[in-house]
This record gives sequence, C-alpha cells and structure tokens, in this order.
Amino acid sequence: MNEATGRLRFVVPALAMLAAIPLVLAAFSDLPGQLDRPLYDEAVATVLDRAPAHPDLVFVDIDDDSLQDLGHRWPISRLTWTRIIRNLGAAKPAAIALDAFFPQPNNRSDVELALDAADRIRDAGLADLDEGEDVANWLEKQAGFRDADRQLATAIADAGNVVLGLVDTHHKMFGGDAPLLVGVPGTVTPDVDIRAMDTPQGSLAALADAAASQASLYVPYDSDGMMRRYHYLYRSKNKPVASLALAALQAAYAERAETFGRRAQALPAATSLVRFPDPSKIKRVRLSDVLAEDVNVDALKAGLGGKVLFVGVSAIGAADNRATPIDPQLPGTLIHIAAAADLLTGTIHTATGNLHRTIGLVAVILCLFVVYGARRINNSAATSAAGLVFLIAWTLAARALFDQGIVVPVTPAWIAVLVPITGDVIVRALTAEAGRQQIRQAFGHYLDPTVVEELVNDPDSLRLGGERREITAFFSDVAGFTSISEALDPADLVRLLNEYLSAMTHVIIDEGGSIDKYVGDAVVAMFGAPHPYDDHAERACRAALRCRVELERLRPTWVEAGYPEIHARIGLNTGTAVVGNMGSQGRFDYTMMGDTVNLAARLEGANKQYGTLVMCGEKTAAEAGDSIVLRELDTVAVKGKDEGVRVFEVVHERSAVTAADRDRLQDYSTGLAAWRAGNWQDARAAFAKAATVGDAPSRVFLERLDALSEAAPAEWDGIYRMKTK
Repeated sequence: MNEATGRLRFVVPALAMLAAIPLVLAAFSDLPGQLDRPLYDEAVATVLDRAPAHPDLVFVDIDDDSLQDLGHRWPISRLTWTRIIRNLGAAKPAAIALDAFFPQPNNRSDVELALDAADRIRDAGLADLDEGEDVANWLEKQAGFRDADRQLATAIADAGNVVLGLVDTHHKMFGGDAPLLVGVPGTVTPDVDIRAMDTPQGSLAALADAAASQASLYVPYDSDGMMRRYHYLYRSKNKPVASLALAALQAAYAERAETFGRRAQALPAATSLVRFPDPSKIKRVRLSDVLAEDVNVDALKAGLGGKVLFVGVSAIGAADNRATPIDPQLPGTLIHIAAAADLLTGTIHTATGNLHRTIGLVAVILCLFVVYGARRINNSAATSAAGLVFLIAWTLAARALFDQGIVVPVTPAWIAVLVPITGDVIVRALTAEAGRQQIRQAFGHYLDPTVVEELVNDPDSLRLGGERREITAFFSDVAGFTSISEALDPADLVRLLNEYLSAMTHVIIDEGGSIDKYVGDAVVAMFGAPHPYDDHAERACRAALRCRVELERLRPTWVEAGYPEIHARIGLNTGTAVVGNMGSQGRFDYTMMGDTVNLAARLEGANKQYGTLVMCGEKTAAEAGDSIVLRELDTVAVKGKDEGVRVFEVVHERSAVTAADRDRLQDYSTGLAAWRAGNWQDARAAFAKAATVGDAPSRVFLERLDALSEAAPAEWDGIYRMKTK
C-alpha cells in the first residue's frame, strides 16, 4: 500500500488547483456564471426578497382577453395604436413607452387611390365644375382619415412624451445614417465599456420624428436562454442609444434625465442584474379598459396621470414571453419595467468591477487555505465537516452581500472546496482498502452505466423543456393498500409490491405506454408521449383492461402464498398536457402535467364512489374506438371543480362482452336517463333491475335515491358533486 500511497499523494493538490479554476474564472467574468445560474435562479425565485414594485411604473397590457374583448388579432393595426396613444395621452401620464416599433409603412392602397382620384379631377378641369372642387377636397380629407401612419404620427406628436422602440438587425431597413436616440448627454467614446449596436432599426421617419425618442428593446439572453441582466445603454457610431427603461425615465423626468444617463453610463456592460418584483404587484391596466367605448377619461387620469406607462403585450400569439428566474413565461415588457424601477431607485446589482474581482480572488485564497488546513486533520469526517462549515459560512455571507448589491460566486467556491476534500476522502479510502480493483467493484454498485451512456450518446435528451401534446394519462392505485401494508412484514410487502408493479408495467409498456413514475403502490403512466400514437386512448383503455385481467390471474397465486387480495383502481383521461423533462437543472424526469393529468388522478379515486375499477373521461371514451365497450356512469364535479364532466366506465373489450352484460348496461343507461330527468320512480326501477345482477354503480344510485325526496329539487341539474378526491 505504500507504493499506492506514493502514487496518489499528488492527486489532491492537483484536484485543488483544478477545482480552483472555475473560481478564478468567476472572479474575472460576469456573475452569476454558468455554474451559479441554477442556484441563483432558485434563490431569486424562492429565497431572496423580491424588489418592491414601483408605484409610478404601469404595465398597459395587450393581453389575450383584451384582444378577444375588442375583437382584435395580433398584431394590432396602426389605427388601434393611434387610439391607444390618444386615450393614454388624455390621461396625462409622465411618459408612454411602447415595447414596439413600426419599421414599415402601413398599407396605403386606399389612401393612394383617393389622392389619385382627387388629382385626376383637378387635372381634367372638373374642379371648375359645380361641386368638383368639393369632391376633390373630400377625397383628400378621406385620404387623411385613412392614412394610419399620419394619424399615428399625429397622436404621438400630440402626446409629446412617447418613446418608440428600435432593434439591432443585420439588415438596415432604412437608408443612410438614420437618426438615433440622443437621450444621454454627450457622446460615448470607444473605450467606454458599453455594448455596440451595429445596425439599429427604428420606426418610420414620420413616427420617429413625432416621438420624444427611440430606444433599444433588446434584453440580453444568457447562454442558457434565461434573461437575468439588462443593458441600459448602447452605442452606435459612438452615439448613445438608450434602452427602453432609460429612455422612458428620461422622457418622464426631464429634470433628472442627465442623472439617469450618467448613472447608466457608469455601469459596466452586461452586468446589471434585474431585481425582479412580484409580477402581481406591478400595476397593470388591460388594453380593453383603455379602449372601451365608454372609457372614463377622468378615471384614466386618476389611475394613470403622472405615471410612466409601458405598453406591451402578454398575449400568447405575440410570442413576447421570456424565460426569467421568477417565471419561464414572463411578458418581456415587465423586464423593462423591473429595470426601470432599479434605475429609478438606484438599487442596481452589478457583478463585475474591482470589488467583485477582489472578492473573487479572496475566495480563491480562502478556499485553498481551507483545503490545506482540512487535509491536515487526520480524520475523514472531521475534514468533511471543516469544509462544510466554511462553505455554509461563505454561502450566508454571499446572501448578505447580495442584499447590498454585490454578487459573489457560490457554486465555484463549493467546487473549489468539495472536490479536493472529496478527493482527499476518496484517496484515504482507496489506500485503506485491499486494492483498487475492490474499490472499483464497490463503486460499481452505485453507478448506473446506462445513465452515463445516455448522457454521452444524447445529452440533449436530458435538458429541461416541455411541449404541449395530446396524451392519455393513466393513474392506478391499489385499493386499501394501507391495510395491506400493515398486515405484511416489510420483506413480504416489498416482494408483493414488486410482483404487482412488474405485472402492471409489463402490460403498460406492451401497449406502447410510458411509465412516468411509481409513487408507492401507484403507477403513473402516459400514452402518446414521448412516442406519439393516434390511438393512444384506445391503447390506454386496453392496457387498463389487461391490467385487470393480469391481476385476476395473479390473485389466486398471491392468496395461496398467504398474501391479501389485491384490487387496483385505474383512472384515464385524454387531453392536452405539457410533457417533457421537468425539474431542476440538477435532477429532472420525463413527466406530464396539466388539468388533463389532474383529472385522470381524480377519476382513479372516483372509482370507489361507484364500485368500479376503471374510469375514464369523456374524451377518452370518444376516442377509445369500437373495440372497447364503455358505459356512461354519471356527470360529476370532482373536488375543486364547479363544472360537471361526463365520466365513463371502461367495461370490457368488445369480444368479452356477454348478453347479460349488455342487458345490465342497458338497464343502467335507462336508470341514468330517468335520474337526470328527475324521474325517481323510473330511475329506481331500472337501477334495481341492474343491481339484482350485481351492478355496483346501480346500487350507488339506489342509495342516492333513498337520500332524496320524492320529487327532484327545483334546480336539479343531474350533477353529482364529489366531496373527496
């Protein structure tokens, strides 16, 4: 072992130097770096205090409901923009910032036609005739009314405080040296650390001239597609170009415009971290409230007067929702509002500069010192504890510094300490064992080579992300499992559960389903994802029936072995769900979520209300196909829902239905129709007939009838409202 120890003694120092590299790089780069981003995002979303929503910043929201109320589609017309600006301008706001720009002229075919007709009247000498000149003038007037660009420019000019957007593009949509926003005093020299805007594209000259300024709409993405930072200032040919947040504040507060500009120019590029407020706390005004026919100007003044209005869109069709630490689908305009609040209050978090680099280098020295000191402790547990104590203290200090606007590396510090300390512990363990081969075999019990191969062969498959897809959700649960588990010792319980889950899983996979997860005795599966099938509803129904048959086959064997009888209830529901890899960056599963999935879980539990084993939703029943026999059970409102949904029992595959089954199902159907009509007498007769041959749902309805009066209630709707899940 001495020879092995000699070979390994350089491993830990090498690990210490390698593990410190991310920390050194972090000291000279923008934070949070790639290693810190998951921790930073989680902290911003759940731990760190949210920034307060500024009362003077208002989001005028073009949302889906407003577009529907107004009968509009996205993108909205120039005339609608004109109405927006006129109505908002009447409220006397401090500024109106549009998260939009208008680079192309509006369709002017009708305008040109009217002007051409007026010219022809005059050219032909018809203007000298009676009413000829009046007609020409009328045509010109109508052209003015229909010139949406002119009307929009007039509205912008009348408001006097409108900020339009511009973007950076590789294709210049307007020629020459187009005028840029000069919202920041002075010029920007090349040595100032400000992002360059190579080809700025703004609105039409007529609109740009009427506006107070044009401003950049660009918000930078980090390499993982998340928006965490904000550029307040850009340069184009050494001329300053303000962001929408900066330009809006300068338009609103002219006396502080230079202060805002110098504050933005003093910030290093790309290092201003947005302090996100709670989106629900930001004052929001819906577009339909601004454009309502009976809009109250005095009410608008009371709510919007003196405010800085950011007009943007949250409608899904506009595709302007952005991934942020607090919300993966945050309207982009809210990012500009959050950045404006930071600039307005002066509470801007930065992650670069001399102080940042100093803290990073101090972290490197401290981590190396801790590793060196911990290694001198001749005890693996004490070594690990010393490293953990330091890291916890460092993390708490980082939390306190963040409150002061200073961002420091956390994950790289953990790597710099944990990697060499872990390596030290491993080296000590290796030298204490009989040999390397024995240790390698021991680690083989804990490492799954399949996971490694999946990462190597297809790393994209493990990235977070989801998509909307129509699936059939499958939920099964063992009836009375708690009592079963209490009656068996742990070894027998595990053996029985493994046999049960193996049988269910084999059937589900054989029918093309995918196992989502196991939750104790419960099996959660999906049909139609990740591999799409047109007949996923039929496959799910067939799998549920086959699972029931499989349990009937296994039940005598289990009873003979002394185990309790197992009966499983199954819930199915078809609809649109979000499926994909979900979780955290460190751990996630391919899973499904949404109302479709939730209802399937509720239907599984609802089986016990009717004495059934397999229940499905209405869409599953509609798409199950002719090979599956179903019967409508009831219209129920599951717990937590007000509206009733039709639910069905998956009875048999058609080839297994007997004449007695058909008679029983027909009697139940007759009773259900009478029940819904409030005809208790006929319902009781039909249900009683079905109950005599052992139909459990019929007995349930007979019990309901016993609890009701002779006549149906006055507001009878035939919906059964469940009180439990």
